[in-house]
Amino acid sequence: MTEQAQALAARAKQLLPLAALYLGSWQDGCTALPEAAAAAVRKSPADPAAELLPQLLRICRTRAPERPEPSALPESDPLHDLQAILKLPAGSRCNLAMRLCDVPEADAAAARGLSEAEYAQKTEKALRQLKFLANGETPSIEAMSAAAKGLPWDPALDAALLAAATVSDKPKNNAEQEPILGEIRKISRQDMRGKKTVSVPLWGVLLGTGCVLAAFAGLLILALRKPHPPQIQEEPTHAEFEPEEIRTFQGYLTIAEAQAKAADAAGQPESALLFLSTKMKPDEMPPSYEMEFYDENGTGYIYVIDAKTGEVLSTNTAAGEPVLHAADWKPAAEMRQAALRCAALHDALFLKEKLSVSGGIGEYKYELLDGNGVVYSMHFNAKNGMLMKYSAEEPVTKQPANLISPEAAKQQALMRAGNPDPEQVIFTKVKQDGGVYLIAFTLDDGTQYLMELNAETGAVNTVDVNPVSADTTDAIGLIAAKERAESMAGLQKGMPVEYTKAKIERGNGVYVYELEFETPDYEYEITVHTTTGAVLKYRAWER
Repeated sequence: MTEQAQALAARAKQLLPLAALYLGSWQDGCTALPEAAAAAVRKSPADPAAELLPQLLRICRTRAPERPEPSALPESDPLHDLQAILKLPAGSRCNLAMRLCDVPEADAAAARGLSEAEYAQKTEKALRQLKFLANGETPSIEAMSAAAKGLPWDPALDAALLAAATVSDKPKNNAEQEPILGEIRKISRQDMRGKKTVSVPLWGVLLGTGCVLAAFAGLLILALRKPHPPQIQEEPTHAEFEPEEIRTFQGYLTIAEAQAKAADAAGQPESALLFLSTKMKPDEMPPSYEMEFYDENGTGYIYVIDAKTGEVLSTNTAAGEPVLHAADWKPAAEMRQAALRCAALHDALFLKEKLSVSGGIGEYKYELLDGNGVVYSMHFNAKNGMLMKYSAEEPVTKQPANLISPEAAKQQALMRAGNPDPEQVIFTKVKQDGGVYLIAFTLDDGTQYLMELNAETGAVNTVDVNPVSADTTDAIGLIAAKERAESMAGLQKGMPVEYTKAKIERGNGVYVYELEFETPDYEYEITVHTTTGAVLKYRAWER
């Protein structure tokens, strides 16, 4: 085994707990590692071990369930001792797993696209979530790390990783080369169909030139009637998604081109496939198409491909029958043109194309984005092409450039209310909407405020005060009720809590404090008697 292969295998063994915990399954983690290794070799042939972490995160991100939440794993399951972590959200599982794998903070932060401080903060948040799920008991990092490093290694992975590490040494154009585990074979159209040279007579050239000029004149007339989406001259050099970039449609595969790429990667003629769902994910990095389709034998495919390059990012196949039969439906290409005509567009980016059955009627469902940022949604009868549903959503107003922080907005609101002690206030809304902040809070005596502030200057635009009409002479106070509610919920001081309701209400002949709040994992509704402090109602459920 070469030094490169040894380094890749050692790195894979270190990252096995990350793959297993992120995907929620030891078996799925073992499957993802060779795929990530093959991608790392293609991306960085000189040092694939260094590229394995970002490639593994890319693959896991498209497959990881948000929260597996196992009821109870058997002792024979490799993740039995780590199953508490599986109850965390996907991002928290990922951050905590990298710490348990001893991934350096700088590498982990870079792979997640975060600063080291942001990564550390999110990892600590994951530990707080885990502590909350364990009823306040502090989890032992050392014990969890030992359990993670003790996950069993599948011997079959050694051969798969060796094949991945040596693939770059094989001839790139060798058509007889056998595919390795986890590698996606890409066959160009030229390989499949061959190359042809066609001779064209002079009269054909003249006729073709005339057709081109006529088409150009027609497009010019259309351009005068309806402006084209704005064009950019070059690709942005930054990595973050920009709405203005996607709206130009420059450099992105059309939905038809994306499906053709998927068909090529699956080794199937496009005519033999039924694409049930094709979704553009422009805010992914890289932007991608996620496609679900079936072949004539009933095999189902879920492919994710790069929306610009057509590179296959991940694949999944499963045996089964298609969920619908669309032999007598109108072709998808015809319905895409119908969708453009319906929105009065000559060009648009198709964000979604979905085939489904509703009420026994086959439907094509589309979402389109035009050059001005308007999103169109429409449903068509799949057999006769009749429009069944249509809506157009205007783009969100561009945010002001220089906004004050939420904390500054809260301070401005308290100042307008007469500078009450922040410790004697419960904020129930802090929302930035376009150029304004909406701030709602309740004082200890039950007085409620709702304010609208200028999001750039902090100036208060409107104030709505709702004083308490109840007799609160003997009331314990809202802050005391808050502390009793959080104690009833098993929350400790300093744990992240966000309130959505805090007010005095009259119910069953007595006045009560009604409190609603959220933690990262649970939502609560608690009612407290205003004078006795007794908890009259308690309800909690997972988010």
